[in-house]
Amino acid sequence: MKKMLLLSLFLIVSLIVIIPDATAHCPLCTGAAVAGVEVARVIGVDDSIVGLLLGAVIISSALWFNKWLKKKIDFPLQEIIIVILSLLMIIIPFYYAGIITNAAMVKSMPDYHSMFGLGIFGIDKLMIGIIIGSIAVWSAFTLSDSIKKQKGKVLWPYQGLSFMLIILFILSLIFWLITK
Repeated sequence: MKKMLLLSLFLIVSLIVIIPDATAHCPLCTGAAVAGVEVARVIGVDDSIVGLLLGAVIISSALWFNKWLKKKIDFPLQEIIIVILSLLMIIIPFYYAGIITNAAMVKSMPDYHSMFGLGIFGIDKLMIGIIIGSIAVWSAFTLSDSIKKQKGKVLWPYQGLSFMLIILFILSLIFWLITK
């Protein structure tokens, strides 16, 4: 897991170096989310909360890549396709590596609670976190973009990052209260 996170961090840093300009979904957002995931796993934060942060990494990276790609190529449903592919590129390897489990099947095993923690509605907590975190962060950036379009400018510097951090803080607090 740690090697995978370090590889992801290396790839993101490489993209930061390669892509010359910052966009609304910038390396700062992605870097903040990656750092949050690593710190959370190291200190033993619940997988649902780690999933929230991982969902933030996936979506901010996908949106950042989409903004860059749109300057070169633009096709129908491009953003949605890139987001879905980004999610699949994380979820599928995590599933096959045993990081994301089928909680409904594993629930019957006697050591399930000590190995994986309890799933929510039969879905692995990391997966639930990734799904909810992805939806929340995508919504935060969509709200920020909508405000920028409506007002013709951002209301304050790092508006999108602020929305992302606020929604992740609120959801993390809710998940922490549920799982403590």
